[in-house]
Amino acid sequence: MAAKKAKAKKKMSLQGRVLLIVFMLTALVFYKITILLLIGMLPTIAVRLVDKTPDRTKVLTVGFMNFAGCFPYCLQIFDKAHQSANVLFVLANPLNIVIMYAAAVLGYIIEWGIVGFVATIMVQRGRQRLVDIKKTQENIVKKWGPEVTGDMQLDAQGFAIDK
Repeated sequence: MAAKKAKAKKKMSLQGRVLLIVFMLTALVFYKITILLLIGMLPTIAVRLVDKTPDRTKVLTVGFMNFAGCFPYCLQIFDKAHQSANVLFVLANPLNIVIMYAAAVLGYIIEWGIVGFVATIMVQRGRQRLVDIKKTQENIVKKWGPEVTGDMQLDAQGFAIDK
């Protein structure tokens, strides 16, 4: 029964369908920008297909930086909307593509650096917490005696056996 539920495809809600239709209509109206973003955001699409982590932080970081690299060219196309071949001129310039993809690489670098930085901080906090716990245990043993450690053998009544 559970296997059938897991295999069953999720149906899109009415709100999801409406958003999809609005998205498609917007993409058709602004087809030049859609083409630019489709080509310029390829690194983000690739990361989305590859990243299987539950949080998908890499997709967000790379995606936002990649969009930041594409945004000036979107403005350029939007500003010169009366020229239909403007998208092809933007995409035909290799420097523009390099800038768009370099922004995605910068997103990778930011994600890599932040993850390493946060991991280092978490490890250091964990080590400090262990030191604090050991100090607390030592204070408890001083106050209550070695019986509280659980290392002593007990008799049938629960009293410590002296050796």
